[in-house]
Amino acid sequence: MSGQRVVEAAPVRGGGAHADAGDGAGSAVDAAWVGLQAICTGQGEVYGYELLHRTGAANRTWLVGENEQERATAQVIAATFGAFGTEELAAGRRLFLNLTRSFVTGQLPLPFSPEGVVLELLETVDVDRRVLQGLEALKQRGFALALDDFDGEEWRIPAVALVDYVKIDVQVSGDRLPEVVALVRRVNPAAVVVAERVETQEQFQVCRRLGIELFQGYLLHRPDVLAQPVLSASHLTCVRLIASLSDREVALSRVVDLLSADPGLSTRILKTVSSAAYAPAGGITSLHQAVVMLGPRELRHWAVLVLLAGPGSVQVPEQTLTWIFARAEACRLLTPTDPEAASTVGLLSAAAQALRFDVSRITEGCALQPAIRQALLDGAGPLGAVLEAVRRHEGALHERTAVEPGTSRPGAARPAGLRGPALPTATGTGSGGVPVPAFPGALRPAAVSAAYLRAHVAAAAKVAALNGRAVQP
Repeated sequence: MSGQRVVEAAPVRGGGAHADAGDGAGSAVDAAWVGLQAICTGQGEVYGYELLHRTGAANRTWLVGENEQERATAQVIAATFGAFGTEELAAGRRLFLNLTRSFVTGQLPLPFSPEGVVLELLETVDVDRRVLQGLEALKQRGFALALDDFDGEEWRIPAVALVDYVKIDVQVSGDRLPEVVALVRRVNPAAVVVAERVETQEQFQVCRRLGIELFQGYLLHRPDVLAQPVLSASHLTCVRLIASLSDREVALSRVVDLLSADPGLSTRILKTVSSAAYAPAGGITSLHQAVVMLGPRELRHWAVLVLLAGPGSVQVPEQTLTWIFARAEACRLLTPTDPEAASTVGLLSAAAQALRFDVSRITEGCALQPAIRQALLDGAGPLGAVLEAVRRHEGALHERTAVEPGTSRPGAARPAGLRGPALPTATGTGSGGVPVPAFPGALRPAAVSAAYLRAHVAAAAKVAALNGRAVQP
């Protein structure tokens, strides 16, 4: 199995993962990276994957000091649960995640469901009273636990008694491997032993004779490095969100506005709420619903993690943001029967265009209501008809403003730097090639134009308010 790919996920995109999103000093498009190494049974079947920190296509990362390790953990969490989604990465298998002391003791948050996740206590963490209390608390939350790189150290034995998995580095233990395995069996007979860094058939056979259950190493699988393009989550948005959520009297609409201002963060929130621990049976209908379901505490945790995960990213340009808001608001105004769902369709379709890839990439991992998903992917149903009408209006405006440089009309809200899917200008078919019938009265060009003008004014006001200034007349 050496060198064989054992997980199907988005492949490394070469130079494309950091594709430019437009003109300017920076890009609103970023890339989430993660490494995966399979953990296998004695029969070679994949049991789970260890999540590895990666910052690019290079299949190795060197970390020095606890601060770097904490940032690495935050980046892995953000990539796994906010960009890829656990189903895409693991396909129902377990994911093993390394934790530093601050995450174990609760100083840093773990804002995700325990389902299918195994938390690994790194060998660099001192096993003291606070760490043991943290492990107990994590077990009570439903997490499975693992102890990484155990080599018989006496000071780590209290942790052995608590965990579900004990990982032993066969290269380090060497001839003492039988002794270390026997110690684990005495202290915690229920623990599953994982042999790490298994690189030869001889090592594999020795481990099997000792009754070791799981195996990890180059003999079985070399790590995959996966990349997923995402909209950058602005650190300014995170700071504002944390500040707003600290006020118990903050209006829910203010929180939704802040999240809507950052498509990168809002799509991560939608994917988080799509996990089995939160997702409603009928699917998510709006960002407003996702905020209510997640709650202020978990929202603060996600904002903290994004802040910790890396240096500040370039904020989405105001022009782009106004265009995104305008599309979402126009869809909402044109759908009085289901305004929140229509707004979500507008928001996600615009975010996909800003990212410059197919909208299916945005919807992956999001447990959206079927009507929303069909509208986004196929242009189907009443919501698809509304989105198509708005996109046609934008296409007409874009054609006009393309020959009128410097115009301040609403059509200019779609920035020239966004080179996403061509906006539809022809009649007869929807964005997915689905036939679109003649528009009813509410979606005739004059009605759409009036709604879009109102939406653009509202969007400009919202962007100005979020940036703490008055609307320009």
